[in-house]
Amino acid sequence: MKGWGLVLLLGVSILAGSGPAGGWVSGTGEIDISRSVVHRMADYERHSSMAGDGSLRIGGSSAGASSLSYSGDVPLVGFKRIETGSPFRGTKTSFQEAFSATDIKREVTTSASSHLVATDMNLAFNGTYVTSSNMHQAFVRDVSSHQRYTGNFEIQNTIQFGSLADRRPALSVTVLPQDCSARVGGPIRRVYAVSNVGTVPVRDLYLVDSRVGPVPLSRTELSPGEVASGSSSFALGEEDAPGLHKDSIVATAVDYAGNGAEASASATVDLIGWQGLNLTVESSGGCIHPGGGLASVYTIENTGDLPINNLTVTDSIAPGPVAANLTLMPGEAVNLTADLAVLGPSPPTRLISASGNRSDGEMVARSIEVVLQPC
Repeated sequence: MKGWGLVLLLGVSILAGSGPAGGWVSGTGEIDISRSVVHRMADYERHSSMAGDGSLRIGGSSAGASSLSYSGDVPLVGFKRIETGSPFRGTKTSFQEAFSATDIKREVTTSASSHLVATDMNLAFNGTYVTSSNMHQAFVRDVSSHQRYTGNFEIQNTIQFGSLADRRPALSVTVLPQDCSARVGGPIRRVYAVSNVGTVPVRDLYLVDSRVGPVPLSRTELSPGEVASGSSSFALGEEDAPGLHKDSIVATAVDYAGNGAEASASATVDLIGWQGLNLTVESSGGCIHPGGGLASVYTIENTGDLPINNLTVTDSIAPGPVAANLTLMPGEAVNLTADLAVLGPSPPTRLISASGNRSDGEMVARSIEVVLQPC
């Protein structure tokens, strides 16, 4: 039997610390290793043992990283128990592990203290592997977990437990673009990513953008390290004053114990208004055809009370700007004439835009859309 297993426990140190605290051991023969650590002042206990008869290699470091490989006709049998906390102090967590395997390979990095046990582990074995763990918090909760695997398995996991503060859920949220500029009526698209940066799974994931309201997400449940995505699209109209518009984005979720998590971000839009700028266009003929000509007259008027510099006019069926670097004083208007040749199939719409900068530095723009009728 072969399979993949993901062990999600209250927090477990898997197959760590059975060998030497530093250095390595390699050889073939009988194996008998045990270790015991009891710290009564810190309410911390750790006991482990391992015995077998075969080919063994163990490497370890004082930083908590270790590796083990074993093969033999006689199974390598191991046992470990870790306990932190005390029922007299209100919280106690315990973990027990046992295995019996004729072939086993593992790499693990472990950190352990009286308050936290955490491990990153890769494990492959042929045999039986069992874990059980319990967390007790007086008058609040009791949680138990049990796993048993018999066969040929490969397991990759990250496991952590400790105090309830260590296991609180946590989120982070990002939004792109965080800052952008847009013209009145122009589309604005945002992309969101919500990450579970805590140590426990979360559910009921919910995201709200103050500009558009609730945003659907790709997932509503996340394990640690996983990400949910979403997007929105909107436009700002003439009723929205030009300038910076700042929006808030808030993501919320709860873990399976009912603890809440919240994260927030912000995004701004620099709205380019068209106050003070008017644009009209008149074209000859009622229809166009590929290769045909289209004479157009563009009328741009400064209806504001400040000069408009660097005025540029573009037409989507023109190869480049119709006119550029014009200046209009308040109350002035200019008529521009262009004879355009329509190349290729007739497009369904035509977009004409005028934009410039007022003397106070504010950018203004005006766009109109014309539906084109083919001949």
